Amino acid sequence: MNVSVIIPVYNSEKYVKKAVESILKDTFDDYEIILIDDGSTDGSGDICDALQKNYPQIVTYHKPNGGMCSARNFALEHARGEYVTFMDNDDICHIGFVSENYRIAKKYNADVVRFGRENLVLDHGKIVHKDIYTPEKEIAYYDEDIFNHYEEIRVSNGVWTGMYKKAFLDKYQIRFDETLRHGHEDTLFNLSAYRYARIIVMNPHSYYVWLRRFEHSSSAKLNQNRLDGIYKALKVENDLMKEKNIKTIHNDVYSRRIMLYVAETVIAGFAYGNTCKYSFFKKICKRANKIIKNTGISRSELDFKSKVVFDLLKYKMYFLLFLMCKIIYR
Repeated sequence: MNVSVIIPVYNSEKYVKKAVESILKDTFDDYEIILIDDGSTDGSGDICDALQKNYPQIVTYHKPNGGMCSARNFALEHARGEYVTFMDNDDICHIGFVSENYRIAKKYNADVVRFGRENLVLDHGKIVHKDIYTPEKEIAYYDEDIFNHYEEIRVSNGVWTGMYKKAFLDKYQIRFDETLRHGHEDTLFNLSAYRYARIIVMNPHSYYVWLRRFEHSSSAKLNQNRLDGIYKALKVENDLMKEKNIKTIHNDVYSRRIMLYVAETVIAGFAYGNTCKYSFFKKICKRANKIIKNTGISRSELDFKSKVVFDLLKYKMYFLLFLMCKIIYR
């Protein structure tokens, strides 16, 4: 079998059928869609069973709820494809999501293929934000040269904009961190893949449509687990960039990558509902201040907005930064 498409399913009876049907439109034969019903309490499990009966490509499993990472890891143990890719149960894809990325993977014998995506942010059905990302050109990077193009490879973070050789994942035991449920599980998975990959290929087309619904998405909520994910990913990426000499050779890339994490922690309490209280925000800022000091990122390599955040944190002007976030994300 060529490809396994892994879809964790949890309480997504409104969306999962549409997600699966978008894959089935692809002109590709030798693949499977693995649906993991992760203890849903709505009709999602029944929908998955019905889809399996109607389409021979679909395999459905039911398991007790353990979170998306647990469901993905379960599917990886059962996947039969030479390559694997992922979809969230409330997103959709374009034709070529499976077929074209597999074609490119085979062309270069890639460990990882990275491709583009559309991002639609929905608030109760209304589009409030839209952007599209695609790599600039089809190109393969090999061995240590991968890290000379690290910023390009890191632009898109989701595992659903990647296709991965299954034998490669198994060899290096690359799996999802099941302690995380609210963000950066994809980051950690991809960082592990980049650490060990010998061939990474960029596909300059967009195949995935990321539909971020505030009322449904697990990534659109603030809690301590989300912050823990940010801090864990920051540490792993910081270690990787130092190990691969990115901090030394490409300090501009290193500084921008670290500052992205710092900014994410600062806005985490505002971007998803403007609910952060100042007492909690101040704790986040104090930790962000330490990150800036301990990593030694270069202010001169940052864009204007990042420089403003950098300065406000450096000089401990936390309340002013708090007010700015309240206004921007109101």
